[in-house]
Amino acid sequence: MTFRGLLLGLFAVPVVVGGYFLTEAATADGTPQCDGIIEEYGDAERSGPMKPGETCDLYDFTDGRSAGTRTYEQQRKAQEEGAADGYRTGGWWLAYGVAGLTVVTVHLGLKRRRA
Repeated sequence: MTFRGLLLGLFAVPVVVGGYFLTEAATADGTPQCDGIIEEYGDAERSGPMKPGETCDLYDFTDGRSAGTRTYEQQRKAQEEGAADGYRTGGWWLAYGVAGLTVVTVHLGLKRRRA
């Protein structure tokens, strides 16, 4: 494997990661999802999509304690902010990878033609 091939491979990874973040943010459903526990009628509990008026108990499954609660509107806003972060993060990763691929292709390609 050549040095150029190694660099191309290393800069292809951020392109894939950026594409993943952008795809994940673009395909996020607008329905708030509760990853914790939604208390329903009586003792019934569930997780998943929320309905207006429900409250999500943000349960930390690693230490077994409650991390607070969110209403339907709060959870929807938190997920919208998460999608915006996904777009921003994915854009940076993608830009970094594309810039690196461009530099490697153009710079090492020119040197190779001169030799």
